[in-house]
Amino acid sequence: MSRNADSMPDAHAHSGRQATASKTVDIVVCVHNALTYVKPCLESVIMNSPRDRTHVFIINDGSDENTSKYLRGFSTRCPSVTLIESDVNEGYTRSANKGLRASTADYVVLLNSDTIVPEHWLDRLIECGESDERIGIVGPLSNAATYQSVPEIRTAEGDWAVNVLPAGVTVDDMADKVYELSDRSFPRAFFLNGSCYAIKRRVIETIGLFDEESFPIGYGEENDYSIRAREAGFELAVADHAYVYHAKSRSFGHERRKALSQAGRRALEAKHGADKTGAGRDVLETHPSLRR
Repeated sequence: MSRNADSMPDAHAHSGRQATASKTVDIVVCVHNALTYVKPCLESVIMNSPRDRTHVFIINDGSDENTSKYLRGFSTRCPSVTLIESDVNEGYTRSANKGLRASTADYVVLLNSDTIVPEHWLDRLIECGESDERIGIVGPLSNAATYQSVPEIRTAEGDWAVNVLPAGVTVDDMADKVYELSDRSFPRAFFLNGSCYAIKRRVIETIGLFDEESFPIGYGEENDYSIRAREAGFELAVADHAYVYHAKSRSFGHERRKALSQAGRRALEAKHGADKTGAGRDVLETHPSLRR
């Protein structure tokens, strides 16, 4: 017996939910101090990630004693957490690669240690990734993630916006509002912000790990990876129904972060050329789904 047309969307949605629920995810959180922000990050990850198919790798990159002590206690309390430690600060890129090497899941999410994730965040990222086999890397919307920021992308002065949540509005409230307003168009991007960067296993198997030599401290490594992924035939997509809060680089001060960002851009242009590193950066800024 044939199905009527009205039944098709429900069947398709059910199939999509099944595909999403079957995928395993490893979450890699690199930590260097900033314990005030690390605690709510890790607590939100454990609270809001499905434990039956997720594992968390915490990479302690030479943190101070207070932070290290907390991470050891946290990993002991949580069976779904593995702690990998270094006595010295090796830099973000090497730390991230430790997590990528340890991972075996269908997806690996590189998550900054100054983020807070809401309920359903992972399912929404994976739903986006599973919507098209060509998609290789996925990122959410955020309060502070360059072109993926909502409600504002830039300040009046032209700098990247850090959107403060209004009084009484929680991260979950904002995530619910984003979900409500989204049309799930999953806009394609040339680059995705590295604060929450979900990579399919097939991408890692195809192009390998982050470039530790060109970007040892970070700042540019995810843009390099995005370029390499696109050149290998993968698409990058924004899960425009997902939201992750980002406190914005609390392991470094503003001036230090600015200097590192400039150094990363120079390294990226030296490796790929100005044409590739500047291509498509405004695609998301004018995308109708995100403008709404």
